[in-house]
Amino acid sequence: MESFTITSKKVLTLVLVIDKAEQKVLLGYKKRGFGAHLWNGFGGKVEPGETTREGALRELEEEAGITVKTEDFKKAGILLFQFENDPVALETHVYKSYEYQGLIRECEEMRPQWFAFADVPYDQMWEDDRIWLPMLLNGQDPFYGRMYFKRKPVEDTKEIETTVTSVVNTSTSTHVNHSTTMTGTSFTTAQPKSGPFAMCDYQLEHSLQGVPREIALDGTIASFEN
Repeated sequence: MESFTITSKKVLTLVLVIDKAEQKVLLGYKKRGFGAHLWNGFGGKVEPGETTREGALRELEEEAGITVKTEDFKKAGILLFQFENDPVALETHVYKSYEYQGLIRECEEMRPQWFAFADVPYDQMWEDDRIWLPMLLNGQDPFYGRMYFKRKPVEDTKEIETTVTSVVNTSTSTHVNHSTTMTGTSFTTAQPKSGPFAMCDYQLEHSLQGVPREIALDGTIASFEN
């Protein structure tokens, strides 16, 4: 996949706050910036001198007004996002918490809202969310996924031809590899409004025996958390 070769990474965070008793997850409606008008977890860039954990906690407080105790804050995995003809990948460290402190509030960038697990608005989210988020909600972390995106054409007129390839189970993890073969310009206007990019391929490993710490430039797990 030469068009998806990467030479560097940006490190980001994503936080999901979950109410296990009520079977609900807290999401935020992005009002501006990258991913605007989509629902997502809370997070963003890791500032110089911050760890991913520190950055995730800061972003959660900035975007939703709440804090999480260290002992309640768990890393669920890493998602590596690659965009066609863009050598810079987004290494996103995903965290979860079942407890929080403070009052949830809206900010200039995000509008928080609780959703029942059965009512998560996947048709108004990034396409990859419907792949890994149900696993996180079901406790099938830690996980690692590589997500490949192409920019949607301005005028979408042709249908998508989809081919699903292998599903391989191993003793240490579950590896899923789905490939999408596209014809012509693809991506019809009838598709859900999931942003300017369309996912064309992904690989996913879940229920890992360790939590990934960092991803190498070749897309493999470089190290695990201690």
